[in-house]
Amino acid sequence: MSGHLIQWATLLLCVLGALLRLPGVRRGRGRMIFAALVLMAIAVALSLPPIYLPVDGALGGWNAANLVIRLSLYAVVVLLGLRMAAAFDAERVRSLIVGPVGISVLLFTVAATLVLFALSDLSESSTGLARYHGQQTVERYADIGRLYPGYVSACLVVPAAAGALRRGSRPAHRLACSLLAAGFFLVAGFAVLELFQGLDLGVFEVVLPFGAILLVVSGLTLIWFSRSRGRPRQRNPLA
Repeated sequence: MSGHLIQWATLLLCVLGALLRLPGVRRGRGRMIFAALVLMAIAVALSLPPIYLPVDGALGGWNAANLVIRLSLYAVVVLLGLRMAAAFDAERVRSLIVGPVGISVLLFTVAATLVLFALSDLSESSTGLARYHGQQTVERYADIGRLYPGYVSACLVVPAAAGALRRGSRPAHRLACSLLAAGFFLVAGFAVLELFQGLDLGVFEVVLPFGAILLVVSGLTLIWFSRSRGRPRQRNPLA
């Protein structure tokens, strides 16, 4: 029950964050963050059985909706990664995300995701592919799905933490950076933990990834509120 609660709370926050930014998007501001929030809302919504099962049924009932989740999350981390790097003037982080190494990791992850999905026997809709746990290709598909988000999140922890420690920044901005840093740390940490085969995380299998999304979206929303209440001299790419 607690797992479903945090999933619904995460979905509501993603939708709220996107709606708050809609007026700015209409004026041509914050489109990448808005797109990231919309894609995140789609991915989170499809993690819930009442949404996943009818959507996947409409797509043919062969768990294509799970593939939508994976690809949406890859797009989310690219968008957030680029905006985070721009916001904190972290050119090295940007190069790690869209440079040769980052692009190679992304291409490998997408290709492996598609191949493993195609090789898996997924003939019946199952939220989170729970019905197919133990099938080797499905297990590797899940592992690969954490690779790229974990890589990008690991790149973003340091600049986010540096923003939280930067003197002279507004308290709200520093808190927002702390939330972002904590969220990215959880994503990277969860990816590492899942590498240990046989490790049973119990309810934390849900709490850790969705808690990370809650932290990241909370940080982005707080930055939006901070910007809307004041008039900073320089435009914040995350606002």
